[in-house]
Amino acid sequence: MKINNSPLDILFKPKNIVIFKANQKISFFVEGFIRQGYDLEKLFLISTTEKEILGVRCYNVIEDIPEDEIDLLILSIRRDLLIESLKRILSKKKVRFVHIFTAGTGEFDDLGMDIERKLKVVLDNYKDTRAIGPNCMGLYSPRGKIAYYSSFPVERGNIGLIFQSGDLHSKMIKFSSKKYDLRFSIGISIGNCIDIQISEILEYLNEDIETDVICIYFEGISPLHINEGKKLFKVLKKMRKPVLFMRGGKTSRGQKAVLTHTGALATKSDIWQAIYKQTSIIEVPSSLEELIDYTYLFSRYISRFHKLNIEVTFPKNKKALVILWSGGFGILATDSLTELGIELPLFEGKALEKLKTIFPIRVGSLSNPFDIPWITHRKEVVDICKSAIDENIDLVIIETDTWRDMENERFKGYYKNLLELREYVESLNKIFIIILHQYPSKSLEMFHQKLMNDKFIVYSTIEAAAKAFLKLFEFGKKLERM
Repeated sequence: MKINNSPLDILFKPKNIVIFKANQKISFFVEGFIRQGYDLEKLFLISTTEKEILGVRCYNVIEDIPEDEIDLLILSIRRDLLIESLKRILSKKKVRFVHIFTAGTGEFDDLGMDIERKLKVVLDNYKDTRAIGPNCMGLYSPRGKIAYYSSFPVERGNIGLIFQSGDLHSKMIKFSSKKYDLRFSIGISIGNCIDIQISEILEYLNEDIETDVICIYFEGISPLHINEGKKLFKVLKKMRKPVLFMRGGKTSRGQKAVLTHTGALATKSDIWQAIYKQTSIIEVPSSLEELIDYTYLFSRYISRFHKLNIEVTFPKNKKALVILWSGGFGILATDSLTELGIELPLFEGKALEKLKTIFPIRVGSLSNPFDIPWITHRKEVVDICKSAIDENIDLVIIETDTWRDMENERFKGYYKNLLELREYVESLNKIFIIILHQYPSKSLEMFHQKLMNDKFIVYSTIEAAAKAFLKLFEFGKKLERM
């Protein structure tokens, strides 16, 4: 897949940027560009009060900057100055894209809605100028070396984000990069959508070679674009990549909150249920944590296939093998997984006797879950598990805990088993997940970091892992049906 010279390329990789008007309150934009490594010679700040911000020179008026064409203009001015300021800038310079940072427009009151209508008229008169916003934080694009916060990762990844909430967009990036070391291809806080629509960004990401999974936080459709609903549905039906879709305003009370946030027209739930059934998109509950959990598994799973340059295959069933240290936890895990819809094949009769020939266990169980508390460091563990994993098992879960001494031979044997088991499971294109419960502990932090450094998939609860796996399974089944 390639992007065939899309006009949106410039939005995500601008050769120059102008901030109008720049001040200390929005210096976080400059900090973000500096951290990403953007060429500061191509960053132009317009300010009548500042001479420089973070070492970047400020110009008094737009005419002073040494560029005839502006790739990205960030408008940060009072709403009552928006219309005339934009008209004046567009009369002086050719502008490809405008990020309207200003809030207090359609989401705020009738006057704000009127400002949005007038902004759209201005943009309609300048056909070569496109805009995101208003009321949005804007762009995060490691490929273009731009980010509005310095805390965002510099490295490029395989996750695309389209969020109508700037704060949720920021939290998605910060929380998931800290928790799961996730990395992103493109992120856009798109706001009130008076011009560029979610459907356009979706089409772009569907063709983007760097993006494997797409996350959307959707509040509704701009009243200025009432046909966007039909277009969005048409685009969603064509999506080849997983789209994890979280919708704000599911409840009547939530819809009132949407109106005061982006001024969007929320869509009825029964319409969305029909859309979920007719497309491959995956519905996400009203939980940022769950969206992050799902994105983690989708991102890691799909990227492994792409690195091997082989076609992605998704789980064919919901059967799992669970390996742990505790009979009590095994009972709880069995109940929890079964209630969620995960199946745990029971090893009994000849199947159980076969496993016991590999290791005649005396304490614990080999029925599934495997309760093997005293032999986790021995090679027989790998042999038992390999023997149990057949074509009907698509998920292997190992529940573990921290080790007081990670230098002793028992731990080294155990960790070697984890590596060997993971390699075997993934060679069968199945999923290997470790459950490491979180609590304050230095040794746990060290163990967790070691697992993350070695690219294990690690969740803190078995429920989070199971829900993410079920969404991956659901996506595979949707692809088959479509």
